[in-house]
Amino acid sequence: MIRSLRTGVSGLKSHQVRMDVISNNIANVNTTAFKRGRAAFNELLGQTLLGVGRTAGGRGINPAYVGLGVSVGSIDVNFAQGALENTGVATDLGINGDGFFVVRGGDRIYLTRAGNFTINRFGELVTNSGLQVQGWAFDENGELRSAALEDVRIPFSATAPPKQTENIYVRGNLNAELAAGETVTVSTVVYAPQGKARTIIIEFTKTSNPNEWQWNLLDEDGNPLGVTITSDNLITFDTQGNLDPAEALQTFDWDIDNDGTLESFTLNLAGADDALTQYAGSTTATVRDQDGQPPGSLIGFSINQEGVVELNFSNGYQQKIYQLALGSVNNVNGLQQVGDNLWSLTSSSGDLALGRAGIELNRTVIVAGTLEMSNVDLATEFTDMIVTQRGYQASARIITTSDEMLQELVQLKR
Repeated sequence: MIRSLRTGVSGLKSHQVRMDVISNNIANVNTTAFKRGRAAFNELLGQTLLGVGRTAGGRGINPAYVGLGVSVGSIDVNFAQGALENTGVATDLGINGDGFFVVRGGDRIYLTRAGNFTINRFGELVTNSGLQVQGWAFDENGELRSAALEDVRIPFSATAPPKQTENIYVRGNLNAELAAGETVTVSTVVYAPQGKARTIIIEFTKTSNPNEWQWNLLDEDGNPLGVTITSDNLITFDTQGNLDPAEALQTFDWDIDNDGTLESFTLNLAGADDALTQYAGSTTATVRDQDGQPPGSLIGFSINQEGVVELNFSNGYQQKIYQLALGSVNNVNGLQQVGDNLWSLTSSSGDLALGRAGIELNRTVIVAGTLEMSNVDLATEFTDMIVTQRGYQASARIITTSDEMLQELVQLKR
């Protein structure tokens, strides 16, 4: 009788723990990247009433035992992917796939799936509790360093260096019907080594040869530019209006910033897919591009699906500065919860393996402007709550029924 009372008590305790787990799941239904828990029950070792043996006739006897109730065997965490919610905030990052963000608090490393990061006053990318997000830095050549992890920091005072123009790309058509001596002009802005902007005009003049043009350079006022043309400044076309490939690159030297040093420039008239042409009809020749740029100031940053943090400058220049590190372990249920959506390593979790989204973790991407939602399903939780409540009621009924039986036993003497 007493044994059944203890069995009922074990049911009450176990179902109370399960109810605690379910309550925690429901309470965190809107917690960023929360992972639901699950209480698993184990049968307690029973008391053996009959051991294995044999009868006098040699027949076997099966063991017989009475169970002693139930206990909580484990509380597991379901690390299933939560849905990604669009927030539009550049520093909000959601992981679609496996892995955790790696963050640092003092000398300790933690893992988290909650990507609701912010920028602190030092320009560091941090969690909402102030822990620094970790990544690898790119060097000045755009190569990823293989050194230790670093705090991801946005240098808001960064500027993009200027770049001298080296190539001027001219494409389009020169009207084959123009008479000798007629001209076509196109213009563009080019840049000196220190970023000073200069305007040049490229003048194409039809020669007496119907398939030949001469080019010259003028300043913004239409005066001849003081340059040294280092190639033949004549370009020719075949009878079908196609540019002679040998004349696709025209070169000249020019002291663009008047410092006494000549800079080299290339007039690029043909590429792999298109070239300057001479067909009858309208003239469409234009400067399509040039490869110089002025100095630029920082206007923002972006984080791509591989976790690469890239600075964007006002001159169009982009610079990679960090790639976010992702961590993984062999046994995620061996991680220890430390609060604030953080997990720490234990001997059960295994060693931390670092990787990059889309590379070492090839099925994982980082989605900027989103947050992973809780993977709690309210329908499942409320159903489990009903089952748990009934299990608790049944365990309580065991105790009351056993008490009634004990009362009957005590009253036998009457």
